[in-house]
Amino acid sequence: MADADADAVPVVTGDDGDPDDEPLRWYVVAAYMALVIAGFALAVWFTVSWYGDCHANGNTGRASTYAGDSPRDAVCHAGHGAAGLLVPAGWLAGLGLATFALVRWGGSRLRALLLALLFVTPAVLPAAAYGSLASSGQDCTGHKLEDYRAWVDAGSKGTAPYDCRKF
Repeated sequence: MADADADAVPVVTGDDGDPDDEPLRWYVVAAYMALVIAGFALAVWFTVSWYGDCHANGNTGRASTYAGDSPRDAVCHAGHGAAGLLVPAGWLAGLGLATFALVRWGGSRLRALLLALLFVTPAVLPAAAYGSLASSGQDCTGHKLEDYRAWVDAGSKGTAPYDCRKF
């Protein structure tokens, strides 16, 4: 016959685990979800904006946010616009870092603070990617670009009102 002690289910007490392993609080999960969703919304918005501007300039040659001879124009059309994929790639990297932070949550206050900083990466990394892409065409926009185009359309005589070919 089988021994009664061998068939018994072991009793698990709460103090057998790691002292840094504490259950996640609802507000930690809520913050994670809110920042992941906000980051996704930003990534979609920035990606649509990027490709919309690239498409507008590709069709007309006159985008309102950058000049056709700028490095941004080259970035827009190189590799069929693959540079715009940096924004969603930033969100995916941020999602990975935030998920890592969620899995490793707990412990000291300093550790919690550092992990909380990783929570914002799904929103910060797409914004940083878009900002770096957009900076390639920011020097000569708005009225400067209109004045420059008017000067070019008038025959490019004399000194250009703004140097819009170097950005």
